[in-house]
Amino acid sequence: MTTVRELYEESIRYEEKTLAHYILHLLQEGKVSLEDDADKIDFLQADHEKVAQMIQQNQLGLSDIKVFSLKYDEKIFAFVFAASQEEAIEFFRQQFKRNPKKCHEYPLNFPMARGQEFLTFRDMRKEHSRFPALAGFYERR
Repeated sequence: MTTVRELYEESIRYEEKTLAHYILHLLQEGKVSLEDDADKIDFLQADHEKVAQMIQQNQLGLSDIKVFSLKYDEKIFAFVFAASQEEAIEFFRQQFKRNPKKCHEYPLNFPMARGQEFLTFRDMRKEHSRFPALAGFYERR
């Protein structure tokens, strides 16, 4: 059994913005408690307009930064942290004075080798304070 507390903490850890704000709202309204079974959450009891405002105001301070893979050439890919695909492409153009061949969003939990260690993009993002930012390169063999 997963509790509301566990689901709420996990939604914050993995930055599931919508889920986290819905749970917060239902907690604030007394519709659920942290000790309840998560399966008993009834999202239909939520005031969807209030939750939309909470998300827009980002009351939980969750990040909007994603990671994108931009193809530099046939073997080299640049990874860029940005708020949107358009922002990532513009950053790539400014940095490399060319258009990327392709641009795809990657999951933040995707592990990458860096030297002798493996890190997720979520871990790497914490190393930056300004965005967009270059996360690194990958060369396909």
